[in-house]
Amino acid sequence: MLTRRESRQQAFEFIFEKSFNGNDTEDILRNAGDSRDAEISDYAVELLQGVYDHQDEIDGYISQYSVKRSIRRLSKVVLAALRLAMYEILFVSDLDPTISINEAVELTKKFSGRDESGYVNGVLGGFLRAYSAGEIKPAAPESGEAQ
Repeated sequence: MLTRRESRQQAFEFIFEKSFNGNDTEDILRNAGDSRDAEISDYAVELLQGVYDHQDEIDGYISQYSVKRSIRRLSKVVLAALRLAMYEILFVSDLDPTISINEAVELTKKFSGRDESGYVNGVLGGFLRAYSAGEIKPAAPESGEAQ
C-alpha cells in the first residue's frame, strides 16, 4: 500500500501526463497499469479524477493567484503541482493544507527546480491565506472525500 506522499506523487505524474496528451483519466490509468510495474493508489486515482472534475474552478484560482504569470505561461510541472495542491486544499477535509503546499513545493523541486518551487509556494501561500480567511469556498462539496 502506498503512502499518501507516494500516492500524491503518482497523481502528480498522471496530472502532468494528462496535460500533454489530453487522454481521459481512464486511458491514463490503463496506460500506467500496462506500462509500469507499480500499484496504482486509490488516493492517486481520486486526486486525478477530482482535479479534472474541478479543473475550471481550480484553474480560475490559479489564474487569480498567479499574479506574475498567466496560466498559459506556467510550465506543465508548475501547473500540475498547483492543480493538485489546490484540489487537496479545497476538497480533502482530513488533510492539513500546509502538507499539500509542502508536497507541491517538493514535487516542483524534484521535477523542475528551485526557482519554480518558490513560485509554487508563493501562489499557494496566497491562495491558502484567502481560503483560511473564508474568501474562497469550493463550488460544490465533493461526494467522496479522502479518508
